Amino acid sequence: MSKTKSSFSCLKYMKKYKLYSFLAPFFKGLETLTELFVPYIMAQIIDYGISAHDNAYIIKNGIIILILNILGIIFAIFGQKFASKVSTNIGKDIRNDIFSHINSFSHSELDKFTTTTLLNRTVNDVRNIQDGLGSVLRQIMRTPVLLLGSFIMSLFINVKLSIIFIIVVPIFLLIIWWITNKLKPLLIQIKTKLDKTTNITRENLTGVRVVRAFNKQDHETKKFRESNDQLIETQIKHATWASLLEPLIFLVVNFAIICLFIFGGIEVNIGELTQGKLIAFIDYFGTISSCLIMLSNLINIITRMNASSDRIKNLFLVQNSIENPTSPVAINPNDINLGKVEFKDVNFSYSGVKNIVNNLSFVANPGDIIGIIGGTGSGKSSIVNLIPRFYDTTSGEILIGDTNIKDYNVDDLRSIIGLVPQNPTLFNGTIRSNMCWRKQDATDDEIVKALKIAQAYEFVRDYPDFLEHKVNRGGTNFSGGQRQRLTIARALVGNPNIIILDDSSSALDFATDKNLRKSIWQNLTASTTFIVTQRTNSIKDATKIIVTNNGDIVDIGTHDELLQRCQIYREIHYSQNSKEVE
Repeated sequence: MSKTKSSFSCLKYMKKYKLYSFLAPFFKGLETLTELFVPYIMAQIIDYGISAHDNAYIIKNGIIILILNILGIIFAIFGQKFASKVSTNIGKDIRNDIFSHINSFSHSELDKFTTTTLLNRTVNDVRNIQDGLGSVLRQIMRTPVLLLGSFIMSLFINVKLSIIFIIVVPIFLLIIWWITNKLKPLLIQIKTKLDKTTNITRENLTGVRVVRAFNKQDHETKKFRESNDQLIETQIKHATWASLLEPLIFLVVNFAIICLFIFGGIEVNIGELTQGKLIAFIDYFGTISSCLIMLSNLINIITRMNASSDRIKNLFLVQNSIENPTSPVAINPNDINLGKVEFKDVNFSYSGVKNIVNNLSFVANPGDIIGIIGGTGSGKSSIVNLIPRFYDTTSGEILIGDTNIKDYNVDDLRSIIGLVPQNPTLFNGTIRSNMCWRKQDATDDEIVKALKIAQAYEFVRDYPDFLEHKVNRGGTNFSGGQRQRLTIARALVGNPNIIILDDSSSALDFATDKNLRKSIWQNLTASTTFIVTQRTNSIKDATKIIVTNNGDIVDIGTHDELLQRCQIYREIHYSQNSKEVE
């Protein structure tokens, strides 16, 4: 589900839960009404029950207070329940939409965010919105009704003393406004610094072996402490300003209570006010003060919620640059011509400044093997990432089956491609569940065939539970070579028309690598295979070999042709095969 910044709104999510969104504040409002009458009834007990020693009057009104308290508890339970239903369900819906939106991104959009930032927005920011909505639903009716109701009841008791309220309330609001303006920018800074600290933590946990191998524990610890200290410093500033709110409000409250006692005492002495009503008046003033404190806390929560909402809005503002055509060309997976891939004057850059691929043109026919070789950062992976439209070309076009890939539906396009990325990634589950990623209804025979081609069958068949063997998150219970072979097998299930092996045999020994390539070429004769590698021996039998260097296509030819005329290819080959030089 994709939303723009202007269309993202919590109110739109609340429409799905209209009834609960109404019932939550409704019951909280009823709870508030039960509270409003208690101080007034207590005043009646003091003035007419206790002073007159009328036990029956005291008991009768005491029962009324008890009933009001019981009703208040019941109303509070229902109010809390409905508010929780709305806030938790909206939190669930927003998380689902964020996850779907992120999954719609092309690699260009994903490159704009760190994994940590996306996690924090999906988890922490959504939780802030969820908590904020719950608080708003609980307080949106309770606080105004309690505030206004207490003021009306105080007016009913004594108009003169109510002037103190009229003077004090604007002072409260001014304090709240001042503190809130100080807190909002600090909240944004906290979230940014939390992203940075979390990202450092994640990098060190995933790269712990590298950190230890280079004895960088002290360096990374120092970097983490500096980032953490900056986060703590900002959090302390936020906490300091937030801590000023209640003391300032209580300072005004206590000053107002002193005024109430002074002027209220005068009113009692001259007979304009009873003792019970003075106590009720002070109780209502305490309620108003509490309401203002609740209001300030609510404003603080809403400020935090708005800051999180802005971050999520900015995420939804980023739209997928890979667009599906309005009238896509249908794909027939059984069409052997789908294995034909043609690059026509293709240029590509990540930043729009310097091309990673320059004027690349070639044709790969079904059954061809295209090798791509070059130094690190020379644009090898960039070429194959253009085929499944992980990125779009800057200019030029790519044809599959004589049709521009932009004319296909993206999902249909990727369904005919078997991709093995540089970093072998397995998912928590079983070998079978991982093998069914490309084809959900893959049979055991299809899976076994793919495992055999990928040279993985030999170790998988040794497991007592075979295809049901558990796979830990990331495939940590397999060796690097086993993970690579399993990811290759996963890509081969269902005989894809196009196979992309992006440096996917780096953890394999030469013999296994050779058997793998031989098996692919013998069993998938109708598929077009792209092999990105740094080993010339892995592609020496390829139909075409593309040599890259610093974003330029140096040469295209067979192994023998390139040895004759391409210096870069020759240097790479002989550096790996010193015996041939001798």
